[in-house]
Order: sequence, then C-alpha cells, then structure tokens
Amino acid sequence: MVGFLDGNVKIRSPNSAILSSVQYFHLERLTIDLLSLLAVAPMLHTLQGKFRTPDLKLDRLYPCLLYLQQLRIELWNITWTEVTTLLSSFPRLVYLIITADNVDSDMADGFAWARSLQDIKHFEFKLKFIYDAFEQQPLNLDSFRTKFWLEEKKWFVTYDQRLNADGSSLLYSNSSSLIIYPPHEIIGTLVSESTASELTSFSHVHCLIINDQYLKYPFLHRYTHIKELYLSQVTTTFPTTLKDLMNCLDTSQIITCTIGHEWSKDLFSELIEFLYSLPRLRRLQISSVHLNYFFLQQWPHIIDLKIENDFQGGLHMLCTNDIDGLCHSFTNIERLDIHSSSITDLPQLLNRMKKTLTDIIIRQSRKVNNEQLITREWIERNTELENFHYTCDFWNAVRLWL
Repeated sequence: MVGFLDGNVKIRSPNSAILSSVQYFHLERLTIDLLSLLAVAPMLHTLQGKFRTPDLKLDRLYPCLLYLQQLRIELWNITWTEVTTLLSSFPRLVYLIITADNVDSDMADGFAWARSLQDIKHFEFKLKFIYDAFEQQPLNLDSFRTKFWLEEKKWFVTYDQRLNADGSSLLYSNSSSLIIYPPHEIIGTLVSESTASELTSFSHVHCLIINDQYLKYPFLHRYTHIKELYLSQVTTTFPTTLKDLMNCLDTSQIITCTIGHEWSKDLFSELIEFLYSLPRLRRLQISSVHLNYFFLQQWPHIIDLKIENDFQGGLHMLCTNDIDGLCHSFTNIERLDIHSSSITDLPQLLNRMKKTLTDIIIRQSRKVNNEQLITREWIERNTELENFHYTCDFWNAVRLWL
C-alpha cells in the first residue's frame, strides 16, 4: 500500500500467487479503492471502513467474497441500485451496518431492503437524505411496517424531519449504535415518526450539547445515557429554572460537564443549583472568568478540574483570593488542567493541592521563550512537589504524574 500521508491509500495490483490472509480490516480516516482491497484479501471475514461512492467502482464486476460475514460501511451519495450491487458480492453476510449521507428517496424503500436482508441477522442503518428527496412524495413508513420488519426481524425504524428551510431528514434504526452524538439534523422543531409503538431512546448517545435552541427541543427524554454535558450559548431567560427545564432529561449518569465561556452570567445561580443536583458529576471544565461562581459551594465529589482561559473575553488571572476559594471549594482534586497564563502564583496552587493531586497538566503558549518555559527544573526549584514524572510535548503542554 502507498499514500498513507495524504490519506488516499492505493493498493498495488495483486500477485495471483500471493494473496493476503487478512481476515479483519478496519479502515479509518482514509480513502481506499474497495475493489482492489477485496481482490487482494479474499479471506476477509470482517470489514469496517468509509468509502466515497465513486471509489467503489460499482459499474465493474466485484469478486464474490465467500468468507465476509460482517460489514460496517459509511457511504456518500449512493443509490439503491449501487447498494444491491455491492451486497450481492457478499452471499454469506450476516452482520450489516450502513451509514449513508446525501441519499435520495430510493434508499427509503422498506420492501426493497427486505428483499436484500433476508439472511442478515444483525442490521443497523442511518440515512441522511438530500433536501428535496421527498419533495414530490412524502416518505411513508408503511414499507417498514411489514411482517418481515415488525415480527420476523423486530427491526424498528424512526424518521425525523426538520421543519425549516433546509428540510433535513434522517431515517435510522431505533436501536442504532450509530447515533453516538445527537445529530444536528434533528435539533429544533421536527416531526418524528416511528414504526415502534413509542419513539426510540438514543441509548448510545453519551454526549449532549445544550444551547438556547436545544432547551426547546421536545425530545430530551429520548437521551437516556448521557455521560457528558456541554452547556453553550444559553443567553435566554426562561420562565422556569434550568433544573426544571432539564427535568425531562435523565441526568443520573452525567459524569462530565463543560460550561462554555458563552454561558450568560445572569444564569449562573440556576446553573450552580443544577450542577449540584447531579449525583454522579465528577469532572468540570469551566472558564477562569466563571470560576468564582463556584466558590459559594463546596464540591468534594469533583476529582477532575479543567480551567480554560477565555482569550476571547479577555485575560482573567487567578489571584491569591481565587486560589483560596479554589482550594476551599474543591478539596479532592486528583487531576488538574490549567493554562499557565491564567494564574499569578502557580507554585502556591500546586503546593496547596499536592496532597490530592496525581495528574497535572499545565498548558503554555507555543511562543513562550526558554526563560518562561516550565521545565522540570522550574518545578523542582519553585514547588514542593517530589517524586514526579515530567513530560513536555510539542505544544509546550507540561504533564506531571505524582
């Protein structure tokens, strides 16, 4: 293979006497000629990768792979005819996951899918349609309500359509592991229809971004396993509290919360009340300009703290009083991540937190000169830290393990 550096991998023509015995192939962030891959690796059992439709060369004859049983594939702008051509090359396929963007209405025919999926045991799909896919004829899910879908396979699907100018729409498996982040296509006012008796929950979504628009999203209850919450660009004052607004969201598993620098200062009392109600919250990422709002409470359950420097809103330096408040409110920090320019007395902070700290990250400017660079010698000379491991990467980020 060649072309790794530019992300376009080319496979040399196969030697008929020497073929690869590779059985598992996972391709990520690379472009590859699928036909060439299949020609040199006829023993493939599992294939996972992302392909552009022109690279598939579906107008040519594909080798029939008798061993391929599992296929996870991401496609772009593919037609149903091309999908059937591709799947016909894998007669023993039993596990199939397909993601396809920019597709037309021909990909939303449940009858056609059923004919191609008779021998498939596990199937997931997520299809994002072009804006005018259903301009002439709205999507009807009845073709996915047949005996094959609902009784034999018990595969249920959901169709989400965004009601705005771009007309984005998404068709996906209800139990899809492909929905790992809330897709932007379904944010805001939408129509959602499912072949199941109830709308599916996004059990695989672990990260959720909340902003002004998303607080009005009517289906927050569908996210049942959120572990990471990002609060960003909420500037609107609502008639109810933030805690009440988030009441429909299952917050019992949230471990990490990031508060963006855009968050309105007028809403911080509500934010603190909401954060304090999260039973499993352990990690916080906050701007240095917002840090003082947290000094009114104690946060003994927070063990991981990242303090971001708000370069856009103006440099805010943590002074001695801030260090006092920080050490008083966060008494059990094990992992601290901070920018060197956001604090006036870094040694004082490290010395006062050294009893609980096990992992420290000190970010620095790339342009810092050698005299200002935080080296191992600087740590030894200016702090009371002992028996630590020191590294400094290309970006001048210092990492200490205690």
